[in-house]
Amino acid sequence: MRLTAHAKINWALNVLGRRPDGYHELDMLVQRIELADTLELLPADSLEFELVNGGDIPRDDSNLVMRAAMALRAACGVRHGARIRLFKRIPSQAGLGGGSADAAAALEGLNQLWRCGLSAAHLAEMGLKLGADVPLCLIPGLMHAQGIGERVTEIPGGRELDLVILQPGTGLQTAEVFRRHADYPPEKAADIAAGISALTDSSAMNFMPLVNQLQPAAEALLPDIARAIAELNTAGAVFAQMSGSGSAVFGVFPAATSAARAQQELSVNWPVCIQTKTLAS
Repeated sequence: MRLTAHAKINWALNVLGRRPDGYHELDMLVQRIELADTLELLPADSLEFELVNGGDIPRDDSNLVMRAAMALRAACGVRHGARIRLFKRIPSQAGLGGGSADAAAALEGLNQLWRCGLSAAHLAEMGLKLGADVPLCLIPGLMHAQGIGERVTEIPGGRELDLVILQPGTGLQTAEVFRRHADYPPEKAADIAAGISALTDSSAMNFMPLVNQLQPAAEALLPDIARAIAELNTAGAVFAQMSGSGSAVFGVFPAATSAARAQQELSVNWPVCIQTKTLAS
């Protein structure tokens, strides 16, 4: 069985406050994108995991894929295992949800392979215990995510938009970006309703209602984020913003041809420079 684990971008991210459990209450617009990792699943007597290419991400039982597999196996009382091979393409510590997408794909695939018969809602509940972004990585296309990411509403009519993604320097730790958020309050909040209209209107290219409130804190930690956004704009992006808690940023281009030109130009100075597009819903 071969599964595709699509990355995501955050079109809007409002931080509403900190909860008693330490998590932050969020209000977000999220969309899955074409950029993806690949998981291969084969029947086996025990659980085996192989990371084919993935830099310095965990290669043992602490990897989210293995944690997802072990959680599902325990919940369903499965005695046999699986051989799991993960082919990484999504940059890590980038705010693109790569690890969460891998975990979500593992839950979906192993649910079929082991014939567990769990519903999507049950898988989302299990995924939330692994990471806040896992439930939304079970949803295709455009969505409105609230809470810590567990309350997800699909938004029909999401568009395919051409993107170029840059990752400046090294990755950022999500917890550190949230800790610095209070020191760098954003000037405005994203207008979720106007953002939904902008992202579902096939003729609109006005993305001004969209804001990532974690961006000022992330830029303070890694100034190259601001430089990457400026260079995307110079290369022809009609809108550029950081995704999630960073460090990756994305630029929206009018067409695939202009995105391809920008990718070719920017890749000279940015080692992580990826042309992709959003997935329509």
